[in-house]
Amino acid sequence: MLRQYLEVKESYPEEILFYRMGDFFELFFEDAVEAAPVLGVTLTARNKGGANEAPMCGVPHHAVEGYIGKMLEAGYRVAICDQVEDPAQAKGLVKREVTRVVTPGTVSEPELLEGKEANWLAALVWSGEEGGGAFLDVSTGRFLVRRWRRAEDCAEDVLLLKPREVLLEEGTLPRVVAQVVEREVLCATPLAGDRHFDPRRAADTLKNHFGVTTLRGYGLSNAEPAVTAAAAALAYAQETQHNALEHVRSPSLQSDGEVLVLDSTTLTNLEVFRNLREGGRKGTLLSVVDRSVTAPGGRKLRSWLERPLRDAADIVRRHDAVEELVAATQARQDLREVLTQVVDPERLLSRSVLGTLTPREAASLRDSLERVPAVLGQLEPFSAAALARIATTDPLRELAAELGRVLAAEPSASVQDGGVVAEGVDEELDRVRSMARDSKQHILEMEAQERASTGINSLKIRYNRVFGYYLEVTKANQHLVPEHYVRKQTLVNAERYITPEIKELEDQILSAEERQLKLEAEHYRVLVAEVSRYGPGLSVLAEALGELDAYLAFSEVAARYRYVRPSMGPLGAPLRVSAGRHPVVERTGVDAFVPNDVELDDEARLVVLTGPNMGGKSTYLRQVALISLMAQAGSFVPAERAELGTVDRIFTRVGASDDLARGESTFMVEMIETANILHHATENSLVVLDEVGRGTATYDGLSLAWAIVEYLHDERCPKTLFATHYHELTELARRLPRVVNRTLGVKEWEDQILFLRRVVPGQADKSYGLHVARLAGLPEPVLVRASEVLAGLESKPPGNQPEVAAEGASTTGSVTPESVSVDGVIVGTAATGSGAPTAGRHSVGQRSEGQIPLFKPVEEIVAAALRDVDVDQLTPLAALNLIHSLKQRLDG
Repeated sequence: MLRQYLEVKESYPEEILFYRMGDFFELFFEDAVEAAPVLGVTLTARNKGGANEAPMCGVPHHAVEGYIGKMLEAGYRVAICDQVEDPAQAKGLVKREVTRVVTPGTVSEPELLEGKEANWLAALVWSGEEGGGAFLDVSTGRFLVRRWRRAEDCAEDVLLLKPREVLLEEGTLPRVVAQVVEREVLCATPLAGDRHFDPRRAADTLKNHFGVTTLRGYGLSNAEPAVTAAAAALAYAQETQHNALEHVRSPSLQSDGEVLVLDSTTLTNLEVFRNLREGGRKGTLLSVVDRSVTAPGGRKLRSWLERPLRDAADIVRRHDAVEELVAATQARQDLREVLTQVVDPERLLSRSVLGTLTPREAASLRDSLERVPAVLGQLEPFSAAALARIATTDPLRELAAELGRVLAAEPSASVQDGGVVAEGVDEELDRVRSMARDSKQHILEMEAQERASTGINSLKIRYNRVFGYYLEVTKANQHLVPEHYVRKQTLVNAERYITPEIKELEDQILSAEERQLKLEAEHYRVLVAEVSRYGPGLSVLAEALGELDAYLAFSEVAARYRYVRPSMGPLGAPLRVSAGRHPVVERTGVDAFVPNDVELDDEARLVVLTGPNMGGKSTYLRQVALISLMAQAGSFVPAERAELGTVDRIFTRVGASDDLARGESTFMVEMIETANILHHATENSLVVLDEVGRGTATYDGLSLAWAIVEYLHDERCPKTLFATHYHELTELARRLPRVVNRTLGVKEWEDQILFLRRVVPGQADKSYGLHVARLAGLPEPVLVRASEVLAGLESKPPGNQPEVAAEGASTTGSVTPESVSVDGVIVGTAATGSGAPTAGRHSVGQRSEGQIPLFKPVEEIVAAALRDVDVDQLTPLAALNLIHSLKQRLDG
């Protein structure tokens, strides 16, 4: 047995080998030592303590899927070595073979998959200045192909689609791609280039599989890297599954020119699929809009959010479908109710092709197909083109009828348990099943016949292990025994006989169960093959049902949360939203959400947004981006009215994070992400920037923020929202024609502030940082000291503050007045450089004599205030107020 094990293991050195022995799968030697902690089982040994000790562990065969799942989650590949002949009929050692290799990217077991997410196997190829990739979902048959001119774009697709396994040729990928694969992918599988990544054979591999003579119909050329990658992914999946994978669909070549491009940074910052703070789905856009009731619908909706549409006409077609479903409340509820009883045809098709479809899964497919005509029939009254197209989908009545004819109403979990095939399918099967099930009744019937034919009323048919079934006749009735009875045993009071008829019945009874299981297995094998034969139709049907479920989800959310249909314009058209809301915050926030307007058009392309901490700037930025994303995905949006020009990309730079693994500081990450935006944003993009420049020294950050705004305005001019605490940037609205200032309103009341969360024209003059710190619970001594330091910094002579130079202007020009106040009373002016805003009032600048102290005596503060007073502008009342205020300061 161990010799057989080692021979098999030699062919699968990189996999963990699960070796079937009776009711268990056993693991030996290094595999057992490595896997036992992952599986959570005890490590033992054969010949324990002996010279030939073999470490081993095992798991029950009926629960093996769960243990395989543990190995896959840990990034291992598992080879399943099963018994391929009946142990009862085997001569010598039972024959075993590896029936398939389960890897993170090729798993198909429903219990090991997330129903509403794809399970991608990726292959990446890079050649010279271009790359290509393929993404194959073995569990559904979806097959995507991509071309890349930049390594960064390849890395972005890996981050976006999150494949569970990546196939690669070691040493060939660009560094940025290799880093992403190493950091983000569960399992990276190196393959030999001459075998799997051979461009000379790649095209033939695909042509043979899809039955075509050219790949031009798929938009592919024979020698390109994308073809090599696609062939590698397909061949690897076929080898590991020991199957031709006939359900894999034709490759779909995806181009960025057809969709709204969302990079991984944008999806992360907008929390579309994953919550930044807690991880997982809770608190994300997906958690709000995904009201799908089927797995195909969930996957479809997610793919729409990953790659929203760009063409306005295509978007309008989706909105037409959602609008009709929103209006038809009862029909919408009825459709959703029926769809909850529809399973996942795509993944059940995959299971049938792989030969792993269970009888209960087949029954669930039967029940689902029987409900499909009712679903499609309910769509007939709708006029939206998308819904009308779905209504014409073939419901596969023939397949449903065949499943209904062959399968028992409630089949057992496994063919080996029997009870899978319905009555009336096969007369012989019905006979042997009756024999196995009703053997006692058959014995009684034969016993009655023998009594009647012999006249021996006491005749009995009995059974023991020595003779099997036999006839027992008492001594008193021996004269009635027929000649064809064969005596087998003599007892004191009776004789035991056998007959050819009773031995035939015995053979039938004893072999009936085995015969039944063989017949049922054959009928079920043919039925599974029939399901596979309907593969193309099942794929189309699953696609249609998933699309319908996604439309129903969008319409349910729109009706439930008062979303409106946006009016879509072409690329570059204005973006105007009235009373827009953040789709997630309004559902999860404690306080009532305050809606806000936004308008980005040719005259107001770039909004500089200022306002207090906690005022709602970040929420406002994100809600605008999410509204655009939702609209182009096909959803209605949270607003009272929305006119949206489509955008080609959405970029975001928000929050603070570092990447210590790559040695990148918070500010470095910030600059890298900003650089990506500045290089790739177009006039048709939407850009959201939050606090750019805050990760470094004040004047460095201010200078960069100033220059970035100018660059976006002059060079690219995308629709831009730029939130900042650098109040000096509001000066740009007077310098640049398409820049406007907006701010978040606040109300001050008796040393308290109320965040109105309303975006209004204008600019903020301070950030209320100390107020927020008090709300956060900072100790009072810290707040008192901070107030003293702030007072000192605010009283710093303006002439000692650095200035931001305007383009082409001198920093030593004439000065312009700026009002100065004490306790809210205007008392004079201060001078700032011509054409340049001053640095932040709350920032520490450089004095000519060195660093300023963090605290100034109160007398110096009062003196500085008096020095700047313009007496000629003071009214008597203002003078009295000033004197009162300064005396209060002196008195403490």
